[in-house]
Amino acid sequence: MEDYLKIGKTGKAFGTEGMLKFNVEERFLDDLFEATAIFIEQMGKPVPFFIDEVHNEAPLILKLEEVDSRETALELAGKDIFLRREDIAEASLEQPFDLSALEGFQVVDRTAGAIGPIEEVVELPQQLMAIVQYEGREVLIPLSDQLILSVDADNQRIEMDLPEGLLEL
Repeated sequence: MEDYLKIGKTGKAFGTEGMLKFNVEERFLDDLFEATAIFIEQMGKPVPFFIDEVHNEAPLILKLEEVDSRETALELAGKDIFLRREDIAEASLEQPFDLSALEGFQVVDRTAGAIGPIEEVVELPQQLMAIVQYEGREVLIPLSDQLILSVDADNQRIEMDLPEGLLEL
């Protein structure tokens, strides 16, 4: 599987003619449409499928060759989708750091010490926020460059300099 890169998952079957919803990382959409085949993991191995028809792009609904019934589509639902690494454009691989990858990281404030793990990263109109449980309640912490002192990916730790009073809101 090292020659393949996971780009998403199949979703639910759609309709009665074998169509499937697909949840694909946005940065890989162009690669998906240009690939000669996509690969769906079955019994631990990548099995090639060919796109027969794009039914819809939002949500992404595809008809695959040889998937002609709802029953066959249901067998493929919830499976990982892969492309061959050679079919992925270099630009698709060079994406900026995804802040949702910070989920699970321990937030440590310069003054208050350990706050807690990031449960979720949410995008609000103004900025990205980390949801952290602190002293039995949910706290929203802005994920801004001005507050983040360092990110230690190896130890899943993010050191911050939080404004005084933020944890009491």
